[in-house]
Amino acid sequence: MKINFKNLIIIMFILLIIRTIYVIYLYNFKYDIWENKVISVDIIGVEKVSDNGISYNVRHNGDKFLLYIKDKKIYSYGDRIKILCSNYENKVYNNPYEFNYSKYLNSNGFISRIYCIKVLDKESSSKKCVDVIYNLREKISLKIEDKIKGKYANILKSLIYGDDTYLDEDIKEKFTNSGLGHILCVSGSHIVYLLFSFENITGSKKNSIISCILLIYFYVISLFNISLLRAIFMYFLKLVYKNSSFIKRWISTAIFILIINPYYIFNVGVIFSFLSVLSMYFFQSQVESKIYIALKAKKRKLYRVIIENISMTISSQILIIPFQIYYFNKLPLISIISNIFIYFTLSILMIFGFYLFILIFIPLISDILIIICKYLLYVFIFQIEILDKFSFFNIAFPKLSLPIFIIYFTLILIYLYGKKVILISWKNRHVLKKGIRYIKFFCIIYIVIWYIVITYFQRYIIFFNVGQGNMALIHSGTKNVIIDIGSTNKNTAGYIMYNFLKAKNITKIDLILLTHMHDDHINGIEYLTKNNINIQRIGFSKTPTKTTEFNNLSYLIKKDNIAKLDLNYLDKIEVGDIKIEVLNSYSDFKIEDNDIENANSTIYLIYFKNKKILFMGDSTKKTEQSVLKNVNSNKLQNIDILQVSHHGSKTSSYESFLSKISNNTSAIISADKSVYGHPNDIVVELLKKYKFNIYLTEKNGAIVF
Repeated sequence: MKINFKNLIIIMFILLIIRTIYVIYLYNFKYDIWENKVISVDIIGVEKVSDNGISYNVRHNGDKFLLYIKDKKIYSYGDRIKILCSNYENKVYNNPYEFNYSKYLNSNGFISRIYCIKVLDKESSSKKCVDVIYNLREKISLKIEDKIKGKYANILKSLIYGDDTYLDEDIKEKFTNSGLGHILCVSGSHIVYLLFSFENITGSKKNSIISCILLIYFYVISLFNISLLRAIFMYFLKLVYKNSSFIKRWISTAIFILIINPYYIFNVGVIFSFLSVLSMYFFQSQVESKIYIALKAKKRKLYRVIIENISMTISSQILIIPFQIYYFNKLPLISIISNIFIYFTLSILMIFGFYLFILIFIPLISDILIIICKYLLYVFIFQIEILDKFSFFNIAFPKLSLPIFIIYFTLILIYLYGKKVILISWKNRHVLKKGIRYIKFFCIIYIVIWYIVITYFQRYIIFFNVGQGNMALIHSGTKNVIIDIGSTNKNTAGYIMYNFLKAKNITKIDLILLTHMHDDHINGIEYLTKNNINIQRIGFSKTPTKTTEFNNLSYLIKKDNIAKLDLNYLDKIEVGDIKIEVLNSYSDFKIEDNDIENANSTIYLIYFKNKKILFMGDSTKKTEQSVLKNVNSNKLQNIDILQVSHHGSKTSSYESFLSKISNNTSAIISADKSVYGHPNDIVVELLKKYKFNIYLTEKNGAIVF
């Protein structure tokens, strides 16, 4: 008995509430954090292959985890392995625009990430009914790889399965730069190509049962791709509820997907999949008619194919534009040109690819199809490489704020329903028309002003939470100065800074000031250079201690052609309206102490936004005594912000020094208590004694002034 569509939605909504409660418990409370624990896991599939290791989709106690193994040995579906592992918590540092890795894992169906310390044993495989299909996928892959070598085989598999697991990063980047990243993901177009290929081979038209079986088979072969499930479920609803509206099917499918995993609401692929099909529903016919009018084209077959492709490309982007900017910080204007340019090659390649997928085990025919696909791939990749050269058409944007989203979709609603509102209230049409014009005008002006302010006029200083380490950024208009960039957790500082810069659409750092050559103050620089952040100058003491870190930094500066700025006592530097003075770092002598590198930390006094900011690095008490002795006392008075020496260690924060600079001063302590026990309680009490306003990055996250 077929359930009424309205009742179906109600039942699904109730199930969604129940499922959400359970999933919150599953992801947040069911499992504790463990270290050096022996467990057995079942391999579901390979999630990611990199130079450093392999990530697997695994099940433990029936729940899904992401397992990382450094060993390059590849395990197959159904393998059960016993491992010694740890399940560390993904630390949240509470910095602006910080990537939430736990949410990312949950939005892909994983409870957490497991780090394999050692594979202890490969146990008997857990055979299941879908083993046959997984083995079939493996045989299909081997058949393709036997005839098509290297990257071309991986690209063909990626196009068919929508699976970029084995693709090189440079190939993926070329697809993204060309505005064609979406074709590496399974979507509704895969269903169209698959059914078209099947119908042409069999001569069977509109056989719903066979089509459904084929789609389910493809869904399993594609490793249960969630975007494909969206397309398939909407297809099934259309078959079962033939008179249902698109919007009802869309809402029902959204609820169904969220019942599987409510955290899919944060999944970028799912968001884009749902919004692109909704966008085509609202805008495709309008875009198509406007193109016909603009080109004065007649509805001939060739024109229709080209114009339909253009209209689908344009209309599918309209609702996802703000999300593209939010997640990727750029608007791929080249996407429209790219989709037109590769349309015929891609269509023919996909059709023959699915012919191959269906007829893979028929010897002579499959060999011919592989050869055809091989040469089509050559043409296709050639086109991608041409398009990659025009990636400058992509416009970079800062990460959008919530008001911009609201304004954008307000404009969309006005476009879709503005005329209908006027028709309903015909008597007030003149007032409504005027009001709509004003709303449009103010919305557009707000977006323009927001972009200009973010890009050219913002001024702030931010002390990031990098765990045990130091990192601060001063931003003034288009000028950027970083003071120290490092953490005891390698890549943490660079990763946090890069995410922030990307979100703000900042690509150039005018100056990086380093206090000394310890890893937790400098190891983030390499991450920035690897990710194409333009570092103009790096400044540090003229006579630093020649440590391993110094040698590595010197090599990096030379390799990336970065200007080196030798700093000495009382040097003055200006970067826009950011004024910097060096209060120590003497070229003729060094301060002797138990830790000579810390004792000779360069101290920077920075004037910015009518504030005096003192960066102490890992200075010791002897360093502070030296500053009191050699620096004009006026410079140390009325300090507004103090980055406390050596993360609040008891070896620093000399009482006479603190008493000299105290004036309702904000004291920033950048530390992680679990690493070295910083800040020391004695230092904290001393700061309180002199009425400093204490901010701990570990507790407060990033601190912005």
